[in-house]
This record gives sequence, structure tokens and C-alpha cells, in this order.
Amino acid sequence: MKKFKTLLFLCALAMGFNNASAQSVTTPRVSQQAVTSQRVGITDITITYHSPAVNERKIWGGLVPYNVIWRAGANENTIISFTHPVRIEGKELAPGSYGLYMLPKEESVDIIFSSATRNWGTVLPTEEEIVATVTVIPQEAPFQEWLSYDFLDRGGDEVTAALKWEKWLIPFKIKVDVPTIVLENMRAELKGQSGFGYLGKEQAARFCLNNNIALEEAMAWIEQSINAEKRFSNLSVKSDLLDLSGDANGAQAVMEEAMAIATPIQLNIYGYQLLNKGDTDGAIKVFQTNIDNTPKTHPFYWGFVDSLGEAYLKKEDHKNALKYYKLAKTFAPETQHAYLDNVIKNIKTN
Repeated sequence: MKKFKTLLFLCALAMGFNNASAQSVTTPRVSQQAVTSQRVGITDITITYHSPAVNERKIWGGLVPYNVIWRAGANENTIISFTHPVRIEGKELAPGSYGLYMLPKEESVDIIFSSATRNWGTVLPTEEEIVATVTVIPQEAPFQEWLSYDFLDRGGDEVTAALKWEKWLIPFKIKVDVPTIVLENMRAELKGQSGFGYLGKEQAARFCLNNNIALEEAMAWIEQSINAEKRFSNLSVKSDLLDLSGDANGAQAVMEEAMAIATPIQLNIYGYQLLNKGDTDGAIKVFQTNIDNTPKTHPFYWGFVDSLGEAYLKKEDHKNALKYYKLAKTFAPETQHAYLDNVIKNIKTN
């Protein structure tokens, strides 16, 4: 009996060694993993996939048959992730990760988003797991050996994701409601450390101003920013908010207060803002005030004078434009003389 137990123990020990010796190591896959990401606004879009090669095979209607759901890559299913809500070809998707599948046809492709994200690629999503499906038209493209995903036609609130393989490009447009998402994010951040001091609330108010959203909330934020620390930057935002609300007199009074504490660089930037809005006379007034109040020893004094010359030139007042460009040259470093000489020459010619 003792010998029998010993034999069992030795067999078990040998099996243990055999199982230990069967553990795998990491080796390269033929179709290696790839990840591509793109940010739209503050929303991150990430596609994780495995990239097979054409390898002299017929892909569309061959290796990838028509009218059959495909993993949109190799190995495990392809995954697409969004940090915020998006619209795919007009259909809404909640934030999160989705299995990305495709159903190629001869003249179109169905893009399928599945709640299943951990399948081996040949294990297809069930009807219950399919969250959304959109149909797109594939495009002819230059030959590409290795399958890849890229982001094309990027804009401020949208981007086109595209699978490229062999001679097909399969695009699908992703749109993001950037203002709403950023506003919600700012509200949350301002409850934390970003809510202390002047800067976070100034940035939030400026974003609302630039996007014409939540203006009452923006005014409350800018008042809090000014109370924390009065600066040219937050006063100018308040002025613009008042102007947008129709209070031109209030806007002017706040801007005069802002100009009184502005640096020469800030005044110069403000002058260009007026110039770009078409308020040439207002810009001239600001540029003139700036050079009157700035010491001639300021390293960029010549640039402030140059700005006044540019404003007069835009007004087509060539006499004053020539006067201030010549004055700018007397203060400018030699590296700027060629530029100023060229401007002066063009004014005299015209």
C-alpha cells in the first residue's frame, strides 16, 4: 500500500512538471495589434485592431466574403471606444467601448457596433448585442497591403474614421457635440481645484462667449473670476458679454477699466481684435493710446507703432500710414528694416 501511494505521488509530480513545461511564451502574431486615436474637442476616439496583410489574396468578395459579418480586422474583434456621446452617420452612441464589425456588400458596407468587445473574431455578435448599424459606401483607394484605420477630414466637431485595405477605403463619419460636452465638463471641473482663483472661471466664461451658450452662467463665472483677481483678460470677457447682451454702455465702461490695467502687449492684441472686427477707428484709438503710454525703451515699442501704421493703411489713410511706418523703423532692430522698407516702398508706389 505504501509503495502504491508513493507511485501515485510520483505520477502526480510528473504531471505537474509536464503542465509547467507546457506554459506558453509571447511570440509575434502574423497580424499584429495596432491602436489609433483621435481627439475631437475633448472627446477621445480610439480604435484597437489587428492588421492582416493582403498577401496576394483577393480580399473583398474573397477572403472577406460579401453579405457575411466580418470582424473588421484579424484575431480578436476590433474595438472602438468613445469617452463621450457621439453620432455615427447620424446615429447616437453612448460613451463606452464597442465591438466593431462590418458586413461588406458589393456596393455598400454595413458598420455594426456591438456590446460584445471580448470575442474571438469569428464569434459574431447576436442580434441582442448589436447596438447600432449604419450603411456607408466604400471608395476606391490606392492599393494598401496592411489593413489600417485612419482618421480623415478632421474638423472642430467631427472626423471621418476609415478602414483602408487592398483597394477599398470604408469611411464613417463621427460627430461630437463639442460645446455641450465641454460645458458639462467645465461645470464638473469648476467644482474642484479649477474653481479656485480667477483663471478656470475666466476660461469657462470665454468658452461660453465664443460659442454663444449658457451666457447667464458665463456672466456669473466671469464676475467670480474678477472678484478673485481683476485682470484685463477677465474684464474684457465681461465687456464682450455685456455687449452681446445689448448693454453697449456697460461694455464700454468695463473695457475702459480693463484698458487702464492692460499691459502694452494686451492692448496691442485688443487693437487687432477691433481691427479684425472691422472697427478700424476703434483700433486706431487703442494703438495710439498704447504708444502714448508705453516707454520708448520697451523692446517692442517699434511693433506698437507698426500696428498703428497698419491700422491707418487699412483705413487707406496712406499719409498717416507712411508716417507711422517710418517712425517704427527708427525704433526697430535692423532685422526688421527690410520688412519696413518694403512696406514703405509699397505705400509710396500706391
